Amino acid sequence: MIKQLVEKAHQGEPVYINRVRAVFASLPTDERCEINAHLLQMDGVSNRCFTFYIPRNWDAEGVDHLIGDYLSGEVYNILSTLGGRKITFYCDVQNTQVVTKMEDLIRSFDLDLPRGKRQGYGRSINVIDRMLSAMEGRDSSFLMEIKDLTALPVIEDNLESLDVKEGVFSRLVPALAHKRVLGIDVGGTDIKLALVGEGKILCMKEYDWFPALFKESRELVNPIVLLTRLLSVWQGVHLSTTEIPGEKLALLDAAMQQDAGDELILRTCESLENYIEDKESRFDGIGLCFPDVVVNDKVVGGEVYKTRGIRLNPEINYEEDFKQLTDLNLALSPFCLYPDGVSFTNDGPMAAFTAAVEWAASGDSDLLDRGFFAHTLGTELGTGWVREDGSIPDLPLEVYNCIIDLGSYPEREYKADDLRSVNNFNTNLPGTLQKYASQSGVFRLALKYFPEQRPDLYEELKGKGFVVKGEGGDMLVVPSENPDLRKPFLEHMMALLERENDEVNNRIWNDIGESLGVTFEETERLLHPKSKKRILFGRLVKRAACYKAMETGAQTVVPDIEFEVADASIAFTPLMKQLEADKTFTVAQFAQAVGAVYFAVDGLIRKSIIQEEER
Repeated sequence: MIKQLVEKAHQGEPVYINRVRAVFASLPTDERCEINAHLLQMDGVSNRCFTFYIPRNWDAEGVDHLIGDYLSGEVYNILSTLGGRKITFYCDVQNTQVVTKMEDLIRSFDLDLPRGKRQGYGRSINVIDRMLSAMEGRDSSFLMEIKDLTALPVIEDNLESLDVKEGVFSRLVPALAHKRVLGIDVGGTDIKLALVGEGKILCMKEYDWFPALFKESRELVNPIVLLTRLLSVWQGVHLSTTEIPGEKLALLDAAMQQDAGDELILRTCESLENYIEDKESRFDGIGLCFPDVVVNDKVVGGEVYKTRGIRLNPEINYEEDFKQLTDLNLALSPFCLYPDGVSFTNDGPMAAFTAAVEWAASGDSDLLDRGFFAHTLGTELGTGWVREDGSIPDLPLEVYNCIIDLGSYPEREYKADDLRSVNNFNTNLPGTLQKYASQSGVFRLALKYFPEQRPDLYEELKGKGFVVKGEGGDMLVVPSENPDLRKPFLEHMMALLERENDEVNNRIWNDIGESLGVTFEETERLLHPKSKKRILFGRLVKRAACYKAMETGAQTVVPDIEFEVADASIAFTPLMKQLEADKTFTVAQFAQAVGAVYFAVDGLIRKSIIQEEER
């Protein structure tokens, strides 16, 4: 069976980590070795315990490589999802083959290197170290060690039992009634903003960008600040009693269009700010979701695709430069009436939080009692978890970085930026969810199947300019600037399933669903969320045909898997119902921007309670 897995990998087929785990665990006791990993969690008190099995002897060709990938993948997934402070491996130290393998694993995480020198698996350590520093206010480092099985302590998984808090989500709708709040959803291809006042959506703004090309953190920060400034001007203009010239108002209308550039937006702000009062232009709160690890309203991860160009810039000190992004909340604070009016979280938890608020308005208390677990399927795979007490745990939860495929060897040979590659854009590690349940996954699978099975559709992709040769001519890429064809390429692939509902097109979306099924099993094992339903947000699920094909694929892994698409069917609050009725924007597009509005209100409530307790 193990040899068959290796053969599949060489043939370009996925070899999912859950399958390898099951095969190794099924070996007879005298043919396998046990490795126990004890993780001291972020709180410094509780522990999680994981047991791995590997073959006792692995002389067969290719098996050693598979075992190494498997062990590193297991540990990397734990750290990418849970973080932690220390992991201790308990194994038979008399087995030199196993000890050597574990020592190799620890070295691969680059613990002894500075952050800027860490590669591959070590990038997860960078995130953990930054999280610990943000939580403690001082530098702190993650640790790994090996001990003998005879020293294995009797420790059970510390899985929290949380009390359900009644009304934690339903209180937000009435609390919003007399507030002016801005919600911001920062994505990999666009930024979406929703301004709410007196319980109604006043305006929405969409802005296209490609942050992976940026070279300094200010290029990430400045557009977000500029857009916030624009919406504050819009609010101030509509609350102003001063007569404003018609040409100035026309300029504001132009700046609110999706294709408005930074120069026009800046000129608009500068020309209108003299007509408005400072207090009228400020918000009660700002809620923002950002596609990176967030702790205490601070962006602390720094290893995502959006910061790749900055990380690779040799002209800057990345750790110093990144502090500008970490302090984005401070840059937005002047737009609020209160110093602590800005509330941040990752885009995944924001999706789960958004679903929770809508379900609270629906009256479905049963689902609320179990918390919410959500994925956003867009540029990458986002993951969010809101627990049954309404809290968002301080975890990396970088599930998009989890390694699910230990096979697909031929596709590992392509550079990460090649559409055909399974290698992660940030870490260059193969088999991570970033290239499976995402926009990149759709592109990759189209180039995997179309050239041989549907050459006519492959020629159509090239004819539309979606697939071109990259710099140097050794890569296939999708143009990402002048013009950016990533969205049109994805839209084409989604429409294609409706136009050409054949086996090949279905297989693309079935494969994506299959990876979601594996994701379900991995998150169940690592997190044990009380909720078994997965709420799906994002561009990839906005067409019914694509969603149905993904669901079919997921059911091949988990037959009873429960998905819920975050479309108009989840619109229960007044804001989401207003969005549902909008003629221009959809729930699928702007749900998280609206959710960010409620998150801002939740933050105001939580922070005011904290202040009262401190007084």
